[in-house]
Amino acid sequence: MKHPKYIPLLYCILITATLFTACKTEEESPDVPDMDSVEIRPEVVFDVVDDKPLNFYIESRGVVEPLQQTKIVPRISGYVESHIIEEGRQVDKGEVLLQFVDDEWEYEVEQARQAYLKAKNQYEIDKRLREGYSGESNDEMIRINSGLAEAEVAYDRAKLNLSYTTIKAPFSGRLSLQDVVTNQGFISVGSYVSAGTELASLIDAATVRIRFDVLESEINNLEKGMEVELFGPEGTEYRGQIIAISPEVNPDTKTGQVLVEVDNSEYGLKTGMTVDGRVFVRSQKSKVRMPREALLERDGRTLVFRLLNNEEVEWIYVTPVAMNSDYVLIDHEDINPGDTLAVDQHFSISHQQKVVPLLVD
Repeated sequence: MKHPKYIPLLYCILITATLFTACKTEEESPDVPDMDSVEIRPEVVFDVVDDKPLNFYIESRGVVEPLQQTKIVPRISGYVESHIIEEGRQVDKGEVLLQFVDDEWEYEVEQARQAYLKAKNQYEIDKRLREGYSGESNDEMIRINSGLAEAEVAYDRAKLNLSYTTIKAPFSGRLSLQDVVTNQGFISVGSYVSAGTELASLIDAATVRIRFDVLESEINNLEKGMEVELFGPEGTEYRGQIIAISPEVNPDTKTGQVLVEVDNSEYGLKTGMTVDGRVFVRSQKSKVRMPREALLERDGRTLVFRLLNNEEVEWIYVTPVAMNSDYVLIDHEDINPGDTLAVDQHFSISHQQKVVPLLVD
């Protein structure tokens, strides 16, 4: 049996051990938060609405065509004496693009000239012998029988062939070697070029034309002379003008063609480039203009989410007055210019939900 004086000491040891065990258990088991009490606020993008008018456009897409384009093709064969056929080179009308060695052709011209003079002399002799005869038909027979008619044709042909030894630019423009039979490495001084060889394309693109296909339901809203806004692939803006409207509509596509001419003196529009175009046709105004992305469809009805107190949203059912591809007009008593409406990341939010608002850039 233990002595009574040791009993208080045993109680102290027991209580200390219990407290140590409890503290250790508490440290090893941290508090787990109640997830039901955590508020999750989604990020939603908003935009401020205004009362600007809604502009309506007829929009389409077309391909850039040069005002003039031609292939540089020699009509005769020959050896190259000189040339300036280089990719992208700007040339002026009448500038010599390629010069063949022309010795042989000059020789043929001289030979044909002598034959012509000989035949002409024979013609004069035959004509004097037949002075008693007159009439146009008789003179023509003398020209044929004397060989003058044939010699004149041969002489003209020789001079024409000589002129073909020099290829000049028919108009001002830029040279392109794309999609031609030969290339710059082949066209060199002294090389032989066959007749019919495509050497380059000459493109006059200081002014370009674009053909747009327009729906038959819209084409009657367009007129010759209307201004057209154009947007290149890189987003650069241009201005053009309608110069022609097709009198026919394609029965298969139900579209008609509109031809637009554009100043391209900076050569920003390249031949074959795809561009977007639009023509302003009318304007309409209402109480509020808002981005089209603000509209949502739920249960067959159209609604928007408006931001309240910079944290909570409310949905409002609306009926669009008019809309285009970018904006919508509405006239609702609870929505005014300057209000903030959700335009993105708002598809799954609900009425009176708290959100993290982000303003559109």
